[in-house]
Amino acid sequence: MENQPPLFCIFSPSSDPAFNLAAEEYLFRNYRNKVFFLYINATSVIVGKHQNSLAEVDPWFLHEKQIPLFRRLSGGGCVYHDLGNLNFSFHQTVDDPARVSYAHFNQPVIDVLRDWGIHAENNSRNDIIVDGKKVSGHARHVFRNRIMSHGTLLVNARRDFLSRALQITPGRYTGKAIPSVRSETANLVDFGTRPIEINELVKQLCDNRIRLENGVPHELTQAERQKIETLAREKYATWEWNYGYSPDYTFQKEEEIDTDRKLSVLLHVAKGTIQAAEMHCTGTALPGLETFRKALPGTRHEMETLEKRVASFFPRHEWAERIVRCLF
Repeated sequence: MENQPPLFCIFSPSSDPAFNLAAEEYLFRNYRNKVFFLYINATSVIVGKHQNSLAEVDPWFLHEKQIPLFRRLSGGGCVYHDLGNLNFSFHQTVDDPARVSYAHFNQPVIDVLRDWGIHAENNSRNDIIVDGKKVSGHARHVFRNRIMSHGTLLVNARRDFLSRALQITPGRYTGKAIPSVRSETANLVDFGTRPIEINELVKQLCDNRIRLENGVPHELTQAERQKIETLAREKYATWEWNYGYSPDYTFQKEEEIDTDRKLSVLLHVAKGTIQAAEMHCTGTALPGLETFRKALPGTRHEMETLEKRVASFFPRHEWAERIVRCLF
């Protein structure tokens, strides 16, 4: 479109995932400029808008490592972030969003990586790959003629945490949520002819957009930061958005409680809250199980909540933790 204002290149002042996801939404809804927004999140997992949060992760690993989970505005799959992961976000008003490809937004990133001696390219799934391995995933959000197209860049992330955080057991969750497509990943530091430092990469990406699109560096005002912080607090940091927004699902699992008992669980969950529960114990009877089952409807399918609920029904029993494990 003609007469668009200049591109703003913005680097986030925060590593808080809730703030940065809120900033993306704020920029998307309030700016008419082209925007190139870069940010680095603290350790976290980010799911797509239409995903079932619990189905995309190993909840016990997240619980053990105290890794928070957040939901973004765009669709697509689940990703792992930490301080070794750089996120880029393009915002643009166009005549017809359907005619604008992911490659259009990936290419500026690919060009910079090639300047670094890294032979990056697009694949058929709109990922950026190097030697067949995924270094960047991509997703988008569209409203009328405005596009937000954003992605990740694995620079020097903890791939052991990435693989464990996103490790799932197929078949436990059923519903209409959009599942992730798993790919073999790699860090950019594994490639190239010279070392990559994430802050230098930020600078080069911004310089590239400023030079080629007559862009200008831009900073969020204090008033804008306050509005973003409010949006982060009221939406992106809430359980209702991050877990409760998941499409309705059923969960089923079977777990050994001890050598004499095996517990089978079937949960029906809507808006993150258990609507109905079926529980069966084979072997030696489990005292109090039926009373516990009847108390589950209306309870969040959330680890801390159910840990407390199990502890209140089965205090001081050595298999209480195993009951909780059967619920996730």
